[in-house]
Amino acid sequence: MPPKFGGGEKCTICQKSVYAAERVEAGQNPYHKFCFKCSVDGCKIQLTINNYAQAHGVLYCKKHYNERVVAQNTQPKMA
Repeated sequence: MPPKFGGGEKCTICQKSVYAAERVEAGQNPYHKFCFKCSVDGCKIQLTINNYAQAHGVLYCKKHYNERVVAQNTQPKMA
């Protein structure tokens, strides 16, 4: 039988195989280094383990995390 390639962990974003040299792990999920970007349209800042934030499985740069998640959670509830 011929060897099978492409097995192993899949990138959370693109669903392609992730190899050790290109792997970043965040929130127990594997990513390619180039897929590990802010999810906000128009931003796409390349993230690292030191500058990312995550909420509900969505990746953010610190700026957009503060604008979209922190600000939303600190709004007073209207009755």
